[in-house]
Amino acid sequence: MKVKIAFDFDIMAQKEIGVELDIPEHTGREIIKSHFMKLDYKDRQRWIHNNIDNDNVKHISEDELDHE
Repeated sequence: MKVKIAFDFDIMAQKEIGVELDIPEHTGREIIKSHFMKLDYKDRQRWIHNNIDNDNVKHISEDELDHE
């Protein structure tokens, strides 16, 4: 997954300095899981509802959860 972000600010030039990151799948997965673990259940549900199409949400059992 490629992501372009500002990561610093050049005070003299008065503009942002950016990078394009090519994030490996396993790293992206850990970043996403870390984000969700900071949210309580209601906030997770709200985020998913607001950001992911229902067609891309599959309900699974507790046994199928990835508890690493």
